[in-house]
Amino acid sequence: MTGDSAAGSTPNSISIQSAVKIYGSGADQHVALNGVDVTIERGQFVSIIGPSGCGKSTLLRMIAGLEEPDAGDVSVFGVTPERACVAKMIGLVPQTPALLPWLNVLKNVSMPAKINSAADRRRQRIDGHLQKAKPDMRDLLTKAGLGDAFNKLPAQLSGGMQQRTAIVRAFGVQPDVLLMDEPFSALDEFTREAIQGQLLDIWDEQNTTVVFVTHSVSEAVRLSDKVLVMSARPGRITAEVDITLPRPRSEAMLKTADFHHFEDIIRDHLQTSWQQNALPSVA
Repeated sequence: MTGDSAAGSTPNSISIQSAVKIYGSGADQHVALNGVDVTIERGQFVSIIGPSGCGKSTLLRMIAGLEEPDAGDVSVFGVTPERACVAKMIGLVPQTPALLPWLNVLKNVSMPAKINSAADRRRQRIDGHLQKAKPDMRDLLTKAGLGDAFNKLPAQLSGGMQQRTAIVRAFGVQPDVLLMDEPFSALDEFTREAIQGQLLDIWDEQNTTVVFVTHSVSEAVRLSDKVLVMSARPGRITAEVDITLPRPRSEAMLKTADFHHFEDIIRDHLQTSWQQNALPSVA
């Protein structure tokens, strides 16, 4: 893929067309992704779920411009991932928050916007970019349950508070798309559910497109407009499930029959994918 835009791309969606990713060669060759087609509309919250090694993180890294497909095309709101990254249209929240230990919480979340001030001008030159008012970082921190932690150093925070700080920092750059790679995997269930609610509140206010990798069926259902189910060997999308539950989605909704209905649908798709992977290959 060359140039600043990709064929068939639009300013209102993330488009992945016939994407293939291969690692190694010969006997050591590993096909991580094969023929992946995905369209994610602007403003959606989309989760990717599947067994370990199915290529979820590889797919996320392609959108982030950290991996290039060996075949196929990837575009982010009408431009290449590379151009989107230069314009700071893409934010990334990894599993482990990488906070600067010598800065307090408020300075940690405020610094990226200050050092990337030129990114606003680059984004304005891209068709379809949605100009937003600069967020009040104190307000975002308060919404994330960190109103009393402005002046604390990362070492003084719990794991959940550190991850919430990393999420606020990512939203503070005002990315068009936020990529999240199992950000809550190390947290206990109670903390995880509380942060899910806070994430949804900030997402709803910021109108950011989120692509979220998870191993948790419950988490995928609660957060998402759409869930992409992946199967490994090689990695591919085997199902797309639209989650039509009303918003806002409180913790109480997790106990309802409608919520469990969507959990069952996704588990059925995952079970089918697992059974397909378990079948012996035919010579």
